[in-house]
Amino acid sequence: MPPLAAVPDLDHELDELYALPLEAFTRTRNDLARRLKRAHQTEAAAEVQSLRKPSLAAWTANQLVRNEQRLLGTLLAAADEVRDAQVRALEGRASASEVREATDGEREAVRPLVSAARQLLGERATPALLERVSQTLRAAALDEDVRPLLETGRLTEDIQAVGFGSSALAAVQPVKPRRDEVKRARQERLRALRAEARRLAAEAEVAEHALREAEQAVEGLRADAVQRRAAADQAAEELREAESG
Repeated sequence: MPPLAAVPDLDHELDELYALPLEAFTRTRNDLARRLKRAHQTEAAAEVQSLRKPSLAAWTANQLVRNEQRLLGTLLAAADEVRDAQVRALEGRASASEVREATDGEREAVRPLVSAARQLLGERATPALLERVSQTLRAAALDEDVRPLLETGRLTEDIQAVGFGSSALAAVQPVKPRRDEVKRARQERLRALRAEARRLAAEAEVAEHALREAEQAVEGLRADAVQRRAAADQAAEELREAESG
């Protein structure tokens, strides 16, 4: 039996996987890995099979990324301001009050996201869980390595924020090692960019072909118009001669 066709858009499949209810993650991940294996995409199958089921706090953050894009953008911008203020403070170019102001803005930015998480979780929204969600959002937004996982909604672990003080650069550390997840996110991003480049190249070829056909049609119409104008001018000349005779 010939191998099945390759999974056409693995990045989209992974987005769908992390958007599912948490209880459906493992079954859907295993199904996707089996499909990839049957299609002889063994490397991708192994990567998918190794994906860990997100913690409840990480899953909640992933859903907020999908459902609250505006609020997430506000948090990311606030996190950038915190990082910038803390770096400038360490270099002696910003005061402690500037760092505190940036940190206060970052805390304000995360509050509506926590409120959205409370509504999303319903009865599961304990204070402890909401605090884990808050810490995960804030820490992931600040950490340049983890931030791509947050932005794509593919976090798997709680992230703990350490040192949100007014005079030291905020440091974040994961509850569990996350190097594999970061590497995987980058590989998935590269695959998505390659697929997008192929799609755009194909669309460009179609558009160029349509343009060439349109140009040829215009040339044909122009030649026809010139001929018709010449015939009309000749008829008009003959009419004038007939009338004057």
